[in-house]
Amino acid sequence: MVLFFASACVACTNSKPKNPQTVVFVEEKLVAFIAQHPEWEENEAAITDKFKHKVINWSNEANFLTNMPLQLQSIVDTTAGAQVVKMAHFTTFLDKNRAPESLLNHMQLHIKGIISNAQATQLQIGKPYILNGTLHKQGKRADVKLVKLANGNTYVLGSYTFLIRGFKTSK
Repeated sequence: MVLFFASACVACTNSKPKNPQTVVFVEEKLVAFIAQHPEWEENEAAITDKFKHKVINWSNEANFLTNMPLQLQSIVDTTAGAQVVKMAHFTTFLDKNRAPESLLNHMQLHIKGIISNAQATQLQIGKPYILNGTLHKQGKRADVKLVKLANGNTYVLGSYTFLIRGFKTSK
């Protein structure tokens, strides 16, 4: 009897993984959105459309990049408008030290950061950073998606251009 009760308790606690507490703005928003829409599986098209609108709205908030760990992929010279600028490409990444249930491990986000020449000399390809910046160019709703994979859902949040004011190395 005790063994049955213990196994029933374990089954209940493992039935739905819970996300750990987070200080990452986008992860907090995503956790809340998923919790508000438990019917997402049954009503995928309508809820995914709501998701697209919400993510674009989140990107307009000043806290969008708050505590978001992003890995530097490349730095290129390009133009923004008629001005030649350096553009740093940052993306989300899988971190083996992060809690496996963290939604950060199931997000895809691309930030194109307009940076100064001085900032470019301080950044290293492949290193993770926390960015501080202001939205320069809005992403497209069409780029926001829910991708269902065998190992769980991936939340594609799109691509946005930010003017990078500062950054720090992420742990």
